[in-house]
Amino acid sequence: MRRFVRGTAGQSMIELALVLPILVFGLVGGADLARAFALQLAVQNGARAGAEATALDATPTSAEAIAHVQQEMNRTPGMDATNATITLTFTLADGTSVCTGAPNTSTAGTPSLATPCYANVRVRYTFKTITPWPLIPNTFTFDRTTRVRRYA
Repeated sequence: MRRFVRGTAGQSMIELALVLPILVFGLVGGADLARAFALQLAVQNGARAGAEATALDATPTSAEAIAHVQQEMNRTPGMDATNATITLTFTLADGTSVCTGAPNTSTAGTPSLATPCYANVRVRYTFKTITPWPLIPNTFTFDRTTRVRRYA
Protein backbone atom coordinates (compact mmCIF):
# COMPACT_ATOMS: atom_id res chain seq x y z
CA MET A 1 0.00 0.00 0.00
CA ARG A 2 2.83 2.40 0.79
CA ARG A 3 4.36 1.81 -2.59
CA PHE A 4 1.11 2.70 -4.33
CA VAL A 5 0.76 6.00 -2.44
CA ARG A 6 4.38 6.93 -3.14
CA GLY A 7 3.89 6.28 -6.87
CA THR A 8 1.13 8.88 -7.29
CA ALA A 9 3.03 11.74 -5.66
CA GLY A 10 3.14 14.77 -7.98
CA GLN A 11 0.22 13.66 -10.11
CA SER A 12 -1.85 16.71 -9.21
CA MET A 13 1.07 18.99 -10.13
CA ILE A 14 1.26 17.43 -13.58
CA GLU A 15 -2.50 17.78 -14.04
CA LEU A 16 -2.29 21.42 -12.98
CA ALA A 17 0.59 22.02 -15.40
CA LEU A 18 -1.50 20.57 -18.23
CA VAL A 19 -4.72 22.44 -17.43
CA LEU A 20 -3.37 25.83 -16.27
CA PRO A 21 -2.31 27.15 -19.72
CA ILE A 22 -5.76 26.35 -21.11
CA LEU A 23 -7.43 28.19 -18.21
CA VAL A 24 -5.14 31.22 -18.55
CA PHE A 25 -5.73 31.45 -22.31
CA GLY A 26 -9.46 31.14 -21.71
CA LEU A 27 -9.45 33.97 -19.17
CA VAL A 28 -7.29 36.27 -21.29
CA GLY A 29 -9.37 35.46 -24.37
CA GLY A 30 -12.56 36.24 -22.48
CA ALA A 31 -11.10 39.55 -21.31
CA ASP A 32 -10.13 40.43 -24.91
CA LEU A 33 -13.59 39.53 -26.14
CA ALA A 34 -15.29 41.59 -23.42
CA ARG A 35 -13.07 44.61 -24.13
CA ALA A 36 -13.72 44.34 -27.87
CA PHE A 37 -17.47 44.19 -27.30
CA ALA A 38 -17.44 47.19 -24.93
CA LEU A 39 -15.31 49.31 -27.26
CA GLN A 40 -17.45 48.39 -30.28
CA LEU A 41 -20.53 49.57 -28.37
CA ALA A 42 -18.72 52.78 -27.41
CA VAL A 43 -17.90 53.46 -31.07
CA GLN A 44 -21.54 52.89 -32.05
CA ASN A 45 -22.83 55.08 -29.20
CA GLY A 46 -20.34 57.81 -30.09
CA ALA A 47 -21.49 57.87 -33.71
CA ARG A 48 -25.12 58.01 -32.59
CA ALA A 49 -24.50 60.83 -30.10
CA GLY A 50 -22.60 62.88 -32.66
CA ALA A 51 -25.27 62.41 -35.33
CA GLU A 52 -28.13 63.26 -32.97
CA ALA A 53 -26.42 66.40 -31.67
CA THR A 54 -25.56 67.49 -35.19
CA ALA A 55 -29.07 66.86 -36.48
CA LEU A 56 -30.60 69.03 -33.76
CA ASP A 57 -28.12 71.91 -34.07
CA ALA A 58 -29.12 74.84 -36.31
CA THR A 59 -25.53 75.52 -37.42
CA PRO A 60 -23.57 72.30 -36.84
CA THR A 61 -19.80 72.12 -37.20
CA SER A 62 -17.37 69.21 -37.39
CA ALA A 63 -15.71 70.35 -34.16
CA GLU A 64 -19.02 70.12 -32.28
CA ALA A 65 -19.75 66.68 -33.71
CA ILE A 66 -16.28 65.44 -32.79
CA ALA A 67 -16.69 66.82 -29.25
CA HIS A 68 -20.02 64.99 -28.81
CA VAL A 69 -18.56 61.74 -30.16
CA GLN A 70 -15.47 61.92 -27.95
CA GLN A 71 -17.51 62.81 -24.87
CA GLU A 72 -19.72 59.75 -25.40
CA MET A 73 -16.80 57.43 -26.18
CA ASN A 74 -14.78 58.57 -23.16
CA ARG A 75 -17.50 57.20 -20.87
CA THR A 76 -16.12 53.73 -21.59
CA PRO A 77 -13.22 52.84 -19.26
CA GLY A 78 -9.95 52.17 -21.04
CA MET A 79 -10.92 53.94 -24.25
CA ASP A 80 -8.97 56.87 -25.66
CA ALA A 81 -11.39 58.67 -27.97
CA THR A 82 -8.63 60.91 -29.34
CA ASN A 83 -7.40 57.88 -31.31
CA ALA A 84 -10.71 57.64 -33.17
CA THR A 85 -11.14 59.00 -36.69
CA ILE A 86 -14.39 60.97 -36.83
CA THR A 87 -15.89 62.42 -40.02
CA LEU A 88 -19.06 64.43 -40.48
CA THR A 89 -20.85 64.80 -43.81
CA PHE A 90 -24.22 66.15 -44.89
CA THR A 91 -26.08 64.56 -47.79
CA LEU A 92 -29.51 64.25 -49.30
CA ALA A 93 -31.55 61.05 -49.07
CA ASP A 94 -29.54 59.36 -51.85
CA GLY A 95 -26.42 59.56 -49.68
CA THR A 96 -24.20 61.24 -52.28
CA SER A 97 -25.79 64.54 -53.32
CA VAL A 98 -24.95 67.81 -51.59
CA CYS A 99 -27.63 69.30 -49.32
CA THR A 100 -29.66 72.21 -50.65
CA GLY A 101 -27.78 75.48 -50.24
CA ALA A 102 -24.50 73.79 -49.25
CA PRO A 103 -21.29 74.16 -51.31
CA ASN A 104 -20.11 70.62 -50.42
CA THR A 105 -20.94 67.60 -48.22
CA SER A 106 -19.06 69.03 -45.23
CA THR A 107 -21.60 71.88 -44.90
CA ALA A 108 -25.10 71.46 -43.55
CA GLY A 109 -27.11 73.49 -46.03
CA THR A 110 -30.79 74.20 -45.49
CA PRO A 111 -33.09 71.23 -44.86
CA SER A 112 -36.74 71.39 -45.80
CA LEU A 113 -39.63 68.95 -45.90
CA ALA A 114 -39.24 68.59 -49.66
CA THR A 115 -35.45 68.07 -49.58
CA PRO A 116 -34.36 66.81 -46.16
CA CYS A 117 -30.69 66.90 -45.30
CA TYR A 118 -29.05 64.05 -43.38
CA ALA A 119 -26.15 64.26 -40.94
CA ASN A 120 -23.76 61.32 -41.34
CA VAL A 121 -21.21 60.68 -38.60
CA ARG A 122 -18.57 58.02 -39.24
CA VAL A 123 -16.34 56.79 -36.42
CA ARG A 124 -13.34 54.49 -36.93
CA TYR A 125 -11.41 53.08 -33.98
CA THR A 126 -8.56 50.57 -33.94
CA PHE A 127 -8.77 47.97 -31.15
CA LYS A 128 -5.61 46.19 -29.97
CA THR A 129 -5.82 42.86 -28.16
CA ILE A 130 -4.17 42.32 -24.78
CA THR A 131 -2.26 39.27 -25.97
CA PRO A 132 -1.18 38.34 -29.49
CA TRP A 133 -3.12 35.27 -30.58
CA PRO A 134 -1.89 32.81 -33.19
CA LEU A 135 -3.81 32.96 -36.49
CA ILE A 136 -5.81 36.00 -35.28
CA PRO A 137 -4.82 39.61 -36.07
CA ASN A 138 -3.72 41.74 -33.11
CA THR A 139 -5.74 44.76 -34.24
CA PHE A 140 -9.32 45.17 -35.40
CA THR A 141 -10.90 48.30 -36.82
CA PHE A 142 -14.39 49.16 -35.67
CA ASP A 143 -16.13 51.33 -38.26
CA ARG A 144 -19.62 52.66 -37.57
CA THR A 145 -21.71 55.22 -39.41
CA THR A 146 -24.91 56.77 -38.11
CA ARG A 147 -27.25 58.80 -40.29
CA VAL A 148 -29.89 61.12 -38.81
CA ARG A 149 -32.28 63.47 -40.59
CA ARG A 150 -31.78 67.15 -39.80
CA TYR A 151 -34.79 69.21 -38.82
CA ALA A 152 -33.05 72.44 -37.81
